[in-house]
Amino acid sequence: MSSVIKRLSVFVLLTLCLGLSLAFAGASRAGEPRVLRIPIDEEPDSFNVARVSDYYSAMVASQVIEGLTGIVVKDGREVAVPACAESWETSEDGLTWTFRLREMKWADGEPLRASDFVYGISRVLDPATASPISGKVRFIKNAGDVLLGRKPLSELGLEAPDDRTLVVRLEHPVPYLLQSAAGTAMFPARRDVVEKYGDAYGTDAGKIVGCGPFILEKWVHNSSLAFVRNPLYWDAENVKLDRLEMKIVAEESTKVGDFENGGLDLTSVYSAEWAKKLDENPAGKGGYVKNIVYMPETKYVFFNQTVPPFSNKKVRLAFSLALDREEIHRDVSLGLEPAAWGWLPPAMDLDGENFRKLAGEPVRDLASAHPDPRALLAEGLKELGMSGAPEELKVVLMCHNATRDFAEYLQQAYKTRLGVDLELDPVEWPVFQERNRNLDYQMGYKSYYADFNDPSSMMDLWITGTRTIPTGWSNERYDALVREAGRSADRALRAKNYTEAERILLEEGTIAPYAYATGFDYVHPYVKGYAAPTFTAMLYKTVSVER
Repeated sequence: MSSVIKRLSVFVLLTLCLGLSLAFAGASRAGEPRVLRIPIDEEPDSFNVARVSDYYSAMVASQVIEGLTGIVVKDGREVAVPACAESWETSEDGLTWTFRLREMKWADGEPLRASDFVYGISRVLDPATASPISGKVRFIKNAGDVLLGRKPLSELGLEAPDDRTLVVRLEHPVPYLLQSAAGTAMFPARRDVVEKYGDAYGTDAGKIVGCGPFILEKWVHNSSLAFVRNPLYWDAENVKLDRLEMKIVAEESTKVGDFENGGLDLTSVYSAEWAKKLDENPAGKGGYVKNIVYMPETKYVFFNQTVPPFSNKKVRLAFSLALDREEIHRDVSLGLEPAAWGWLPPAMDLDGENFRKLAGEPVRDLASAHPDPRALLAEGLKELGMSGAPEELKVVLMCHNATRDFAEYLQQAYKTRLGVDLELDPVEWPVFQERNRNLDYQMGYKSYYADFNDPSSMMDLWITGTRTIPTGWSNERYDALVREAGRSADRALRAKNYTEAERILLEEGTIAPYAYATGFDYVHPYVKGYAAPTFTAMLYKTVSVER
């Protein structure tokens, strides 16, 4: 088929899709489309999910691409439900999972095949991809050896015996596999589309094809994304929206103003000031519906350990312990976000028991053992042969523009407590992510949001070779503890290993956690069915607008 005919075919199909979408709207709303308008804090990195790890990319991609399962909230509980897979079964030893796929299509009309899942997951584990989310599927048989180049991709524990059957073989039993199967690391991908666009795959609306409830219609970079209902989606008749519009709005005041003026149908806020303002309009008085979200998310400072001064453990630890976490809780988040004294957040469980209660507060213990961070910094600089006073040290802090206020707080805090001058280096979010991946920075800060409720979701990130948060850090003891815990079904061993591994991570000053994220969602009462899961992206296919 010629390229012209192909383009005409795709154009006709997309026109048909849009027409059907509007027809559905007309049937239910007398011609008025059902539109949900929501904010998103940052520009997504890309829809090429095998190469990105940020929350924004995962959230928007999850509207367009669907995994084997989906996570929904039912009666207050998060449960895995069939998505692309209509059913599954597992072997008695828990090492082999067989997924039976629906008979369904990609948005351009091509059949969805089991081989698309094999290809999509293999891309994440291909060393050539250098995927920052490869750690999320390291449990697949031979994944570790493939990532290290010791075995070819063909030896991964993935098989598609026919178009509708996917077999996944594991290194060890994975009790959270159905939650992982909903995540981006196990999304399907079309080889022909990926190869057609190469490095540009997923960077624009016309360079991605999905199999989910929505089609990305338009992406105005750094401004907005618009989605229309996908009429070829297997559950299209139960998707209650005709359009989903995302406005990229970083400033909280702008979001709240737009929400109050009716330009947004829901919003999230993170500061006491705006939460208090919106609380003045409770739902019972015709105002807003409020949801408090205790997120599985930790905010942290991180250091590039391949360059001085952060190649020294004592320097890193000094920068960690110089953070006044209670001050950040009190004065920066105004009492909303708890101080972080560990890496794993309070929302995280280990086999049904709260991990923080099991593991204690390792950063608080470190602060007691090293009460003078400035003296610790001086020792570290001396070990590096940098004999000057801390006041002579110049450090560049990479930050993203939307959070510059916190960067300025850090600038003042480190000057006061360590005597160190921080030079701020503000960049846009995609640039921030790219420079992090390339170790092109000295120090920075961001947050990590776990996507399933098990310590491995955040501990596997620091295993040697994982590129989710590149810092240049590696520790053989840490690797061994986390790998053993991940393979084991022994709860006591898992608790012991993860507790010790977390302490190693923090004692080495690899990262400096400072707050556990808490959010507040406010929704206009005409929005129905909004119930965001804790550990995975919100699926807006479940939401309706009933004005």
